Amino acid sequence: MEYARITKDGQFVPVVTNALSNVSYAPAGVGSFLGPSTSIASTLLGRWNDDIMWYALGSLTGAELFGNSALMPRSSKITYLQSAVNTYNEVMQQYDLSTCGGGIFWSRDRTNPKTKDYKSTITNAQAIILAARLAIATGNKTYLTQADTIYSWLKDRQIITANYHVSDGLSIVGCAIDIRQYSYNAGMLIGGMAWMYKATGDAKYITEAGKLLDTALTTFGTSSIFIDLCEGASGACTSGTDSSNAPASNQVPPKGTMIRGMTYLYMFTPDAAQKAKLKTYIDASFAGMLNTCTDDLGCSAVWTPGAAPANGNFHHQLVAIELANAVAQVYLAESATGTIVNPTTDAKQGSSGSGSGNAAIANAAGLGMPVLCALAALAAFML
Repeated sequence: MEYARITKDGQFVPVVTNALSNVSYAPAGVGSFLGPSTSIASTLLGRWNDDIMWYALGSLTGAELFGNSALMPRSSKITYLQSAVNTYNEVMQQYDLSTCGGGIFWSRDRTNPKTKDYKSTITNAQAIILAARLAIATGNKTYLTQADTIYSWLKDRQIITANYHVSDGLSIVGCAIDIRQYSYNAGMLIGGMAWMYKATGDAKYITEAGKLLDTALTTFGTSSIFIDLCEGASGACTSGTDSSNAPASNQVPPKGTMIRGMTYLYMFTPDAAQKAKLKTYIDASFAGMLNTCTDDLGCSAVWTPGAAPANGNFHHQLVAIELANAVAQVYLAESATGTIVNPTTDAKQGSSGSGSGNAAIANAAGLGMPVLCALAALAAFML
């Protein structure tokens, strides 16, 4: 959906929107990513607040593309917007003032001893983005107040430190902070501040985003290339004074989501210096990624000099897609044309219209045909 928003290319929209419709039970008139029973979803199915918000953010993109009244495919009454609103409300039911002063729980299952006590940063960062975008979509400023409350809680609990390092979350047992740092936490908070600026026009959010950005690029960047801590290693790791867990080979490296959040900042910031800084990292990272792409256009998620060629790891390909979207935002978004059509039938029955295509990215970036080929291949995997 982000790819369609940026490029105006709708060829993958039917598959994605039908998937969103299915998982929200929209054809059955439910419109919830928890399904018909929230209790079963929370316990037996083990649904997590961060998981359902990824869906909700995709659904809200549908509303932004097609309009607030647009129905999800094969549904007679459930709109993209309603699915997003329902999910937001379900998640905010898990905002708990009685433990550690606030924050949203990561897991919805309060009976699982391993996960019931944790309030994750990513869940709260997603809620900020979802709230800001819902405020724009609906005009309801209560969403903005709630987003501000969540962000203030993250700072008050020092999950966001005084120098803008972002910890992974806290346990309500002693309000103990998990000091490990994952790039997606910082990235999505940056994106949250960008959307709050978009929703309010208040420059304080750009100031906050800039502070988060500077620390994130110092922590998760080298030679103007995006990195994850200890990428290519395994298990627990320490990098300088920062600790984390290296992304396992069967996990999506976090920096793809970090790049998505930073791309939101690029979209909305009026600060030319922020844009230039982000563009430098996006360009250098993309050039490094192309060096890893194989003949069949699989690409690695490790982009520093000397990185090994891609080895067919699907999880790495997802990160490469996020970077390709960032490149599209830099070089194509302002000139992309086309109308994205809301599918109303099953994805098997055809696709919606396309926009101006990927060639403009290759031409504008000045990187030639390798960019075109890589983006065309990456787009085939877009969700």
